[in-house]
Amino acid sequence: MGFAGAMADPKTIHDAQAPWPSGSAPPGPLAKATQVTMIQLAHTVGLLGLINVFVLGAARKYLFAHPVLQEKIVGALFTPLLFADVVHIIITWWALGDNRWHFWEWSSLLWLTFLTGFSLLIPRVAWHMGVGRYVDRRDGQAHRKA
Repeated sequence: MGFAGAMADPKTIHDAQAPWPSGSAPPGPLAKATQVTMIQLAHTVGLLGLINVFVLGAARKYLFAHPVLQEKIVGALFTPLLFADVVHIIITWWALGDNRWHFWEWSSLLWLTFLTGFSLLIPRVAWHMGVGRYVDRRDGQAHRKA
């Protein structure tokens, strides 16, 4: 969705990233460099989404009988994504400055940024904690003893 939104209307996405001091977005079109940056950011978001879909799909399809390998591959994907989730939330929170506590002034995109960020962060933290999944260090011991 981030890819589609930024590709369809980079100015609106740009202007909705944070509250503007005067309460309204800057007038006029985006500078060419800003527009290019927004489109590149959109492609990065789209690429991350595709990598997730393809790697998780391949791990599930081809490694279902090898839970240890599946755990290693998914861990290699989720570890940098977890780091990115934390940094993304921190940077967004920092960039809001004094407006971070004025929730009523947040744009719908800003709310979506935080909600999406936490909806990705929480399952990745749970995965790393071993919630609801096979963990070789924990579950492999019981399997080897049986």
